[in-house]
Amino acid sequence: MTVTIGGLSHTPQRQRRFQRAMGASLLSITLLAAASCPAADQAPPTPSTPLQGWAAMADKDVDFSLQWFKDQSILAVYPDPAAFEATMAKARKQADADIQQVTSFEGYRQTLAHFFSTFNDAHAYVWMQLQAKAYQWPGFLARYQGGRFVVAGSDGSVADGSEISACDGQPMSAWSERIALYEHMIPENIIPGLESTRARTAPIMFRYRKSPFLKRWEHCTIDGRNVSLNWKSLAQDELTKVMSTLKPHLGKDVAITPFGDNGAWVRLGNFSPENKQQSDQFAALYKAAPSLRDKSVIVFDVRGNEGGPYEWFMGVLRSLYGADYTNYYARERLKISAVYRLTEASVDNSTFSHGSPGADAPADPPPDGIPYDENSKLSQAAMARGDKVLHAPVNAEKIPKPKRQPINPVHARVVVLTDYDCESACIGFVDELKQFPGVLQVGTETFVDSRTGSPITAMLPSGNGGIGVPYMTRDGRPRNDNVPQKPDIEFGGNINDTAAVQEWLMKILKKG
Repeated sequence: MTVTIGGLSHTPQRQRRFQRAMGASLLSITLLAAASCPAADQAPPTPSTPLQGWAAMADKDVDFSLQWFKDQSILAVYPDPAAFEATMAKARKQADADIQQVTSFEGYRQTLAHFFSTFNDAHAYVWMQLQAKAYQWPGFLARYQGGRFVVAGSDGSVADGSEISACDGQPMSAWSERIALYEHMIPENIIPGLESTRARTAPIMFRYRKSPFLKRWEHCTIDGRNVSLNWKSLAQDELTKVMSTLKPHLGKDVAITPFGDNGAWVRLGNFSPENKQQSDQFAALYKAAPSLRDKSVIVFDVRGNEGGPYEWFMGVLRSLYGADYTNYYARERLKISAVYRLTEASVDNSTFSHGSPGADAPADPPPDGIPYDENSKLSQAAMARGDKVLHAPVNAEKIPKPKRQPINPVHARVVVLTDYDCESACIGFVDELKQFPGVLQVGTETFVDSRTGSPITAMLPSGNGGIGVPYMTRDGRPRNDNVPQKPDIEFGGNINDTAAVQEWLMKILKKG
């Protein structure tokens, strides 16, 4: 049996053939200009006329998504099928109303995102293979930091760093919640009501395409002044360049670099190696970790880590702290009783692949106890009996807790640096690490996830993109649904600026 954390499986060697898309750039094909597109902007449909173009595609894709939920999602059969049926009915009713306003790709895209936002689950999502050719912008974008929305990526018309407090009379926090409803889509995949909501909506707030659901602002309050917005066209490739300055890619590497006089900065850019080089980096870290125990400080930098199999991060903890100390304290995941939906897709091993093929395939992660139902024999037997779900016991991995509290072999101060993009298994890593005495979390709060997991993906009938729905849930997980891990000390600057973060952290550590 497999537990996918984020887009990858908890069980060694398994990975969904259709992985969650990690960004439009990985999938995108150019959306044709409206004049040449067969589904160009149309007049809004009326209840008495058949749906056409983008509206018809939205309707068909919503129908397919609902059926995929019914056929594959754990929530359709457990723990409360009636409540989930009501949620699906709400989502369908909402989509029906939205579809009546759809005349363009943007309306279609936002209708699907709005539909998926109803489920309020980062493991239930949609992605697009289409990408707009151009957007409008007012000459600047925005970043969220230190509880404020600030100008970023400006063309010079407004100074970078200026605070944006409101637009068209509404505070930016309120606009953030509105935008979140229509951007529950890879890569943003926004969940409302959180600090990460504001951080994830900020860069796309001033990126606009004509929408039936979101208005283009006329003026904003910037540094206390009323500023009229001058919207102009910006090609997608130019927008990408500007956005990359707001949020530079931190990379997927796993590596150790010096920090201060006698510290170690341990970059953990992923828990899901996609090739041999990345799994080799973990192997090198495991080998070197014991040599870090007498450092002055060890900083685990998990910014931007989108998760993966738990085994990879448990290997990090065991290599640093030793097996006994780790098994004594790191037991949050062992309090979980996983419940799996039994379908042909979830049980059939042929629907899994192993990352990069051949010589470039990543190595298996180190074992974390005994894998539960690794060959799906229990699942297949349960299906043969007609069972809809399979319940794994608590501590299915059968990892014993040492009877006596072991001595901590790590004399270094241990810090974990998080950001709004630490998600899924990355949060699981923080869950476990914060059980160790003396560990300090700094940075910003993490993203969130619900107790569900292991999305099963499918392409939409329109061919415009794909969807994922979770086929398992985790009864008994101590951290509640959509609750982030919050830092002990919060960083108020640009969390993506590594040099600034390191300078700030050095000052914090010197204070003791």
